[in-house]
Amino acid sequence: MALIERTSTVDAAGLQELRTARTDILIERPTGPDEWTVETGPFRSYHRRLEVDPVAGRSCSRPHYTVTERTEYQLALPLWWPYLWWPMRQAVADTNRTPRRRWWWPREVVSAETSTLIAHLGTVGMMAGYMGVLIGQTITFASADFGVEDDVQANTLAAVRIGVLLSFFFLGRADRSGRRPLVLRFALAAIIFTFLGSLAPGMLALGASQAIARGLTTGLLTLITLASTEEVPASSRALSISFMTLTTGFGAALVIWVLPVADLFAGAWRVVYVVPLLFLPLLWWISRHLPETRRFVAAEASNSPAPVNWGRFALIAGAAFVSALYLSPASQLRNEFLTDDLGYTATNVSVFQLAVSLPATVAVPIGGLIADRYGRRWLGAGALAGSAVFSAISYQSSGWRLWLTAGLALSLGAAAVPALRGYQTELFPTRARGRVGGMIDVILVGGSALGLVVVGQLAIRWDDLGSAIGVMAFAPLLVAVAIIVAFPETAGRELEEFNPADPRIDDRGA
Repeated sequence: MALIERTSTVDAAGLQELRTARTDILIERPTGPDEWTVETGPFRSYHRRLEVDPVAGRSCSRPHYTVTERTEYQLALPLWWPYLWWPMRQAVADTNRTPRRRWWWPREVVSAETSTLIAHLGTVGMMAGYMGVLIGQTITFASADFGVEDDVQANTLAAVRIGVLLSFFFLGRADRSGRRPLVLRFALAAIIFTFLGSLAPGMLALGASQAIARGLTTGLLTLITLASTEEVPASSRALSISFMTLTTGFGAALVIWVLPVADLFAGAWRVVYVVPLLFLPLLWWISRHLPETRRFVAAEASNSPAPVNWGRFALIAGAAFVSALYLSPASQLRNEFLTDDLGYTATNVSVFQLAVSLPATVAVPIGGLIADRYGRRWLGAGALAGSAVFSAISYQSSGWRLWLTAGLALSLGAAAVPALRGYQTELFPTRARGRVGGMIDVILVGGSALGLVVVGQLAIRWDDLGSAIGVMAFAPLLVAVAIIVAFPETAGRELEEFNPADPRIDDRGA
């Protein structure tokens, strides 16, 4: 429980202002003389009280008062409250309570239920981030343990993506049974199948277990993005995606912290696959508190129709497919480039990945802020193109040039995510978003698998992984042009503007 206590001397007008119920970061409700609690706001508990004493002996004609204001509160942001501890404390203590935009928070008042939902989805995203990158981060060491070649690695990474068919099959259920139950089931199953990778006797068994795990985590990431963007107000959908991206990235970074164990002895990479078992108690706790999204509840209650605009679908799915031709091999085969071409150890890889990823943690919220305030298209297109160019250059570099270009590529790619990721939620109706998300996942994974196979074959033929990846850089550049020319601008517009058959929800006190 946080406590803010402030004593000040004010005149009658200042006292009246302090006695006015807040309507900015929260909506207050009076509970007695000079006491208020939260009616709507991102707080699990909240209590504000004034102690007022007239100031005696002042020569001024207007009366003055010594006012002590005590505010006690607890944020409804499970686990992630330290992320906003300081700015929220400043907002609660702020005497200027005019509703206004804060870069780190929606302009609208957000309810405890919504902030709790977003926080829990972020925690699930952290789990998915860890499990989603495991095969890509460890396959180099598993391949050495099993004695297989580079083309087998690339083919395994491509084959693993067939597991997305499993998520495609089940994601449609999110449009019937809700987001909450599928998030929990996908997370539990992903933990189990990820762990089975630690027991794999060979590359085939590892690929089979991780095909299922990877399919489940892909669906899980789609679900948490879908749920978060349909829950928050229009002014902050990109900001919500920024938060999900950061928590997912935090999970992926945990793999990098654990990865150095692969240097200890042959087969030590298996330890990294055991870690997700530690997520089970956390998932059980989340299952007791995770709410359903308001838009799904409203759509289910009204039995709203779910017509899919197939032109929009072709646009979003096509962009996802073409982008993945380059982005997937460029990210998945980075460790192979570092270890085989540059001689990095597992510890060197971890240090490199952490160092070049650090600026991206700043780029993500900046990208979300710009996307929400100024629009998605130009930011998304420019950041995507810049990321592709610098990534291709990094595969032809070493030393400080490698670190610089890889860092720029990751930062620009991170800034593009909040701008572009929400399109598959925003442009489709509530009761079709799971189904559409599953189809787009399959198409994206198809592009990813094709890109990995092509790059793997070119790397063998040319004996140069960097050139094989660089030749595919045309793909995201084409997508950047398509975004500018054909994508609609969705920033600041309610989802129901694009999907008029959906029932509107009240975002006052979202």
